[in-house]
Amino acid sequence: MSTEAKIKAKYKAKHDSLSESYYSGSSGLSKEEFDQQHGQIWAGMKAELIAEGYLTIPDSPRNLEAEIDELNKRIRTLETIQLSHI
Repeated sequence: MSTEAKIKAKYKAKHDSLSESYYSGSSGLSKEEFDQQHGQIWAGMKAELIAEGYLTIPDSPRNLEAEIDELNKRIRTLETIQLSHI
């Protein structure tokens, strides 16, 4: 079994154990506590997969609104320059 598969199996086992104890009522966790721990399990798996090089962190999304504003400024500047040469 690859390291990636081992990592996934480890976190699936944690998930299954948490779910089983929560849904059987033996954990004593509130819904909010369960949700928090559930999210931490998957976040932990993702962090470990990234650390081991199996996942990459996606690039930040482009700020298209800011890019459009910058292009509009450039257009206005070019139009001003063009009008001053007429």
